[in-house]
Amino acid sequence: MVLLLLAALVIAVVPSCISPLDSDAPRTETPVTPAVKVTPKTVTVDFTAASGSYRIKGLPTFRIDTTVSPMRFWIDCTMEAVPDPAKSPMLKEFRVRVDSFPGNGLSYNLVKGEVSFMADLGTGIQVYPSEANTNVASMIVAEQPRQPGQARSVTLTLYVVLNKDRYFVGAGQEQTLGTIVLTL
Repeated sequence: MVLLLLAALVIAVVPSCISPLDSDAPRTETPVTPAVKVTPKTVTVDFTAASGSYRIKGLPTFRIDTTVSPMRFWIDCTMEAVPDPAKSPMLKEFRVRVDSFPGNGLSYNLVKGEVSFMADLGTGIQVYPSEANTNVASMIVAEQPRQPGQARSVTLTLYVVLNKDRYFVGAGQEQTLGTIVLTL
């Protein structure tokens, strides 16, 4: 009796198993290589401050993963002050380096390691990191509404405050607001 019951149980279980070698078995495909990151076709910069304007220095890196939502951005870009004899900005240049930054239209404070400033705060030109109580930067990355027949466009808005709350005594506060428009 027990043998008969055991045989019935084996007969019931065996056909219900699915072998991964069966042609109709469900499959999960995992890509071997990551998604290709898009490089923008054009980059337009508009950075202004009371003490002057800024331009891109060297060859910036902008890479965008458009296969996810929101898009993700890899950025390494240095901005330098445009020489103007009538104005002498404290902020000589700054570098933004972010990895997998979300393009969701929300404002994010850039932390230490994501932005650095080369500035003269009264003691000569030095490199300063982004810190909550001294020098800060925030960035918004958002895709612009797409017009029919037009290319996709993304705007990076960057706001920099150098010597926030006049942390460094004797040096003024300097603010810079700018945009970088990427056309995909």
